[in-house]
Amino acid sequence: MDDLVFGARPTVLVSRCLLGIPCRYHGLEFVRSTGKHIGRPALIARLRKKYELLDVCPEVDAGLPTPRPPIRLVEGRAIYDGKDITAQLLRTARKILKLATSRRIKAAYLLKTSPTCDPTVGLCGKLLREAGIKTVRV
Repeated sequence: MDDLVFGARPTVLVSRCLLGIPCRYHGLEFVRSTGKHIGRPALIARLRKKYELLDVCPEVDAGLPTPRPPIRLVEGRAIYDGKDITAQLLRTARKILKLATSRRIKAAYLLKTSPTCDPTVGLCGKLLREAGIKTVRV
């Protein structure tokens, strides 16, 4: 309802790691091999000027720790530490979609190559895209 208030900025979803929060599987905030921070500060600064940001991390929001072994997608299934956690991640993805729908969110900026966020292969990203939310691979 708050985005219906005159002058209020629309809200977009953003992968939490793009904010620089060390929630990715490796738990790093800084990658020594490249000398770069995990987040995308220039992009986030541009988005903050135009939108309210609602950060999500489908993996952490599903209860996975940081750091953790990486999730591997195998034939559409999410394998984590030798176990199929597809159902767990899909439950969380549906909660994120429900939140996005209830807040009338029209766009999501999601981490490319992520097994959960990527809009082309990630479980949550695909669900958001298929529901009609504009997804941007970052």
